[in-house]
Amino acid sequence: MAGKCLIFRFADVEAHEREFSLVKAGETVPVEPKAFRVLLILLRNPKKLIPKEELLNAVWGDAAVTENSLTRAVALLRRLLGDDAREPRFIETVTSVGYRWLFPVEAAEDPSAISTMLGASGESINAASVESAASAAVVTPRSASKPRWVWAAIGGAIALILLASGYWYLSRPLPPPRITAYTQLTHDGRRKDLAGTDGNRIYLSWGAHWALPSVIGQVAVSGGVIAPIPVELPDVYQIDHLVDVSPDGSALLVVSFVKNSGYGPQLWNVRALGGSLRRLPDAWFAAISPDGDSVAYQAAGGEIWLVRSDGSGAHKLASVGGAGDLAWSPDGGVIRFSKNDRLWEITSSGSNLHQLIPGWHNSSILCCGRWTPDGKLFVFQAQSGAWNERGAELWALDERRGFFRRPSAEPVQLTTGPTRWSPPIPGKDGKTIFSQGTTLRGELSRYDAQTKQFQPFLGGISAQGATFSRDGRFVAYVSYPENTLWRANRDGSNPVQLTDPPMEVYLPRFSPDGAHILFVDASVPSHIECYLVPSEGGRPQKLIPEDQGQVGDPGWSPDGHKVVFDTGLASPSHAIRILDLDSRQVTTVPGSAGLYSPRWSPDGRYIAALQHDLNELTIFDFQTQRWSAPFLMSGLGFPVWSRDSQWIYFGAASARGARGIYRIRVTGGKAERVVDLMAWNWTGWFDSWLGLDPADAPLVLREVGSSDIYALTLEEK
Repeated sequence: MAGKCLIFRFADVEAHEREFSLVKAGETVPVEPKAFRVLLILLRNPKKLIPKEELLNAVWGDAAVTENSLTRAVALLRRLLGDDAREPRFIETVTSVGYRWLFPVEAAEDPSAISTMLGASGESINAASVESAASAAVVTPRSASKPRWVWAAIGGAIALILLASGYWYLSRPLPPPRITAYTQLTHDGRRKDLAGTDGNRIYLSWGAHWALPSVIGQVAVSGGVIAPIPVELPDVYQIDHLVDVSPDGSALLVVSFVKNSGYGPQLWNVRALGGSLRRLPDAWFAAISPDGDSVAYQAAGGEIWLVRSDGSGAHKLASVGGAGDLAWSPDGGVIRFSKNDRLWEITSSGSNLHQLIPGWHNSSILCCGRWTPDGKLFVFQAQSGAWNERGAELWALDERRGFFRRPSAEPVQLTTGPTRWSPPIPGKDGKTIFSQGTTLRGELSRYDAQTKQFQPFLGGISAQGATFSRDGRFVAYVSYPENTLWRANRDGSNPVQLTDPPMEVYLPRFSPDGAHILFVDASVPSHIECYLVPSEGGRPQKLIPEDQGQVGDPGWSPDGHKVVFDTGLASPSHAIRILDLDSRQVTTVPGSAGLYSPRWSPDGRYIAALQHDLNELTIFDFQTQRWSAPFLMSGLGFPVWSRDSQWIYFGAASARGARGIYRIRVTGGKAERVVDLMAWNWTGWFDSWLGLDPADAPLVLREVGSSDIYALTLEEK
């Protein structure tokens, strides 16, 4: 059947070669053309190992692309097919070689390709059949004298057919909504936080990366230059961000902090014209009702409250155990919000609290939804990975109703591909979605103490988490933003890929003997796990026993016989624990309750850890069996030991504190600033990352990607 258009069938999936479409369980699934071409090659060669170079040449030709393009295409196919790279059902990865299709495939000629050819010129139509059809249409006198009951039966049959056709038409599934065009509205490349639109303007906040105060601004829905909106708060406060806008654009909900203290957040209702202020209850998340008269907000203790726009009449709506990213329905009857990485709903009177799509088995973090103005679609964000805070894919829950038609229970994916999208803002025309499209790319950089400048490291590759073997011959790193693990020579030559999607690798650590690399897989946010992989390549193996629950930040003891880790903030009793690799016994470090991010010193005497929302650093001394008095600095994160165990380096990346790279002696004292990063565009995990090379020179990831506002054209039929 070579050269013919085929339909490939496997499991509950059909791949239509002629139409370049994928049908799964009867529903058409959008797929990128390049990824579909990769799938066709695999389907035409089942059970055969296809080398990566062959796939790259066949799909991308002479285009200058890297293996990352193929890796992303295979990862997209796995996500669409529900496949697992660790236990593959469809696509098997042969590390550093290629891919193999595993599942049995049926291939048949596409009948639509044949029928298209028939009747085009009229030559293939049988003249005899035309003649017989014409003679059959002649009505004889005898047939005209049929009894009335015959005509009644014929009429009843016709009526039933019409009723059935009408019921089918009214109850049939509607074509899913889709994005048909992307229009770039801004071209400054700066990161922004979109808050809302009044139909003429898009309202947003932006500022220097990780710096306060932010600036409130607006840009036309047709695009252009962002214009600042003057917002004057009392002198003691500074603007953090714009959280919502009233439907007519007359009122802005602004969150602020007390200057130089980090105390907050305070919520303000600011009139766009005139700048008058109304102080509302303290809140981080808030939303204005469709009529502009009320504000729903999250109060302390995980409660949702309502207050009038002038700040009066505050009353509790419900205790929900934590709520973020609130949104009102267009009729004001329902409030939706995110909680525990899922979407929830409650009426505006405080009743009928429930999860929105409980049966949807998507492991992504769901949040930040809003309705289109007609209430037919609820558009939201689905973010993969536990710490990927730089955007996600956009989805829509189709809530169009009819007399016999119920809303769809399964969301529809609107976007796919390398661009990551911020929380969506539906336009007033019902045909547009505004979102910030971010292209993630970093440049690995090393700080030179002599020149006091950062220089590209390892050729300036887009990677983070660099960790070095003890002898300094090898380096392991995590590609950004793909989050795959690589190992290379010290100068970056001869790179070898060690993991594949859907794994999302964080915090790799070379074993002391250089034979293995320890890392965290955060592809499933609710079930973060620790793995061990041979540094020469091989299958990653789970390391920490299942009964320890969710784990994080694993690290080696200097002798390589033990692993220190924390049980994660998701655990009700998170603490620092140590796994003995010889006995497989797990012990808890005394006095470590509430601590996380442990780092074992190279000399083996100390463990450094963080507490209180990454603001305090404390050190455990194995000789004294005591923790030191905590060192406090706003936004403290990514602690790393110097090679001689005398210093701990860390980043202070909070918007409310001094921003830079610091170090402090293990014996305590005042922190020394190594380099000021206030003018540095930092990126990576949690929008930052810090490491050290074998000479204790700081390594960071500089942001060289772009972020701009786009208008996405939404089509629904």
